[in-house]
Amino acid sequence: MKQIALIAFEQFTDIDLFLMWDILGRNRKDWQVRILGKQPELRSAHGLLIPTHGRLEEASRADVVLFSSGKEGVPAAMSDAAFMGAFQLDPSRQLIGSICGGALILARLGLLAHPLATTHPDAREALRAEGVEPDERPFVNDGNVATAGGCLAALYLVGWVAQRLYGTEKCLETLRPVLPSGQYSVYEKLIVSSLEQGRAQHA
Repeated sequence: MKQIALIAFEQFTDIDLFLMWDILGRNRKDWQVRILGKQPELRSAHGLLIPTHGRLEEASRADVVLFSSGKEGVPAAMSDAAFMGAFQLDPSRQLIGSICGGALILARLGLLAHPLATTHPDAREALRAEGVEPDERPFVNDGNVATAGGCLAALYLVGWVAQRLYGTEKCLETLRPVLPSGQYSVYEKLIVSSLEQGRAQHA
């Protein structure tokens, strides 16, 4: 069974973490999803207090590591030496991704081999300050590292994980339960094309 680690911190964006957690958590056969954090409990940007399932250091042993976002949470996490120093990630053996401002953490950790990634529009200047050129696509993938921009682009990030682990049909099977009724074909075409366009630049 594959191990998926969702990385969170104080003041994380609720939907960014919970959408990934909800979609991935519906499948308990192919993978196990755990929220990792520096503290036993974390408070979201909207004030929800949640327990974590393990420490940040455990991400180094996961098959997949996905960083959540947070307008205030990301800068605070990046300035925390204990948080940043907890990771020993290896894109040669792990799938590593981020949603929105989480791309700033990937950049600071040196995980963006090519100076190009996507993030939330409000975080583009901060990403540029990290030496990474912001891309306007909702999903950008280079090998085993991917970034998604905009909260609902978590669909693409999660889809990418499922596709890379088990193929396109598993990607669509994973996302189908949360797609709008009567629009499955519309969204599925959009998801498949967005994943393809996201990796085209680095082909």
